[in-house]
Amino acid sequence: MSGETITFQLATHYLPRIALRLEDLFLTIEQACYETHPVIHHYALKNIIEITKLIEKPELKSRFLKEFMRIEHALNKSQTIISDALYADLFLQIQRLSHVSGRFGEEIHNDPFLQSIRVTQASSQNDCELHAPQLLLWLENGAGQRQHDLKEWLKNLQTLYDTAFVYLSLLRGTAKFEKVSMHNGFYQRSLPSRTSCHLILLRMDKSSGIVPRMQLGHHGLSLRLCDANSMHEIRPMDMKIDLAICQL
Repeated sequence: MSGETITFQLATHYLPRIALRLEDLFLTIEQACYETHPVIHHYALKNIIEITKLIEKPELKSRFLKEFMRIEHALNKSQTIISDALYADLFLQIQRLSHVSGRFGEEIHNDPFLQSIRVTQASSQNDCELHAPQLLLWLENGAGQRQHDLKEWLKNLQTLYDTAFVYLSLLRGTAKFEKVSMHNGFYQRSLPSRTSCHLILLRMDKSSGIVPRMQLGHHGLSLRLCDANSMHEIRPMDMKIDLAICQL
């Protein structure tokens, strides 16, 4: 999001979808490292727990590694031009993932405090229960201690952070926006195969009060425009938006 526009993102399959979620989680945790309020740190802790759930299976790392190797081969074969820095990041990440055993953030899975919070969450029956004692004590610690803990957990997740960042940078680097007309608030187009089409970007005016409803189907991508407050479909006579299909 920048300036007067906002970019909506739609992943076409699992890896870009989880990468987008990880990016959002990491951004909020990073910001919390410079904040002091316990409510913000509590939210960041919940995001840490969510990340540990997302990466508890080792096959996620192997899937990213295979995808990076496929992208490297595709870039060399097609002679697609990307920046030298981004290509170096891709090569480095392939090497790192090839030589790291186990799951992402192996140390963080063995953190006794995070494990106890996960167990408490799993046994919780409703959202109205009081905080677990260990969580309440953590929230009562000084802001500096909570910031230190969050930074340490982020360090344990650095390889995962870099993986998601490099992957999304590669995808977004292929984006070439084109203007499309939303006649009567509707637009449809076919898409490349999902093996090469990973991410769809839609750029719109932030002040319009209009948001897209993006759907993937057998016939490709369908876009409809909705009022941001009611989510009722609207049918303007003609509205142009910027669309990019990220594919490698």
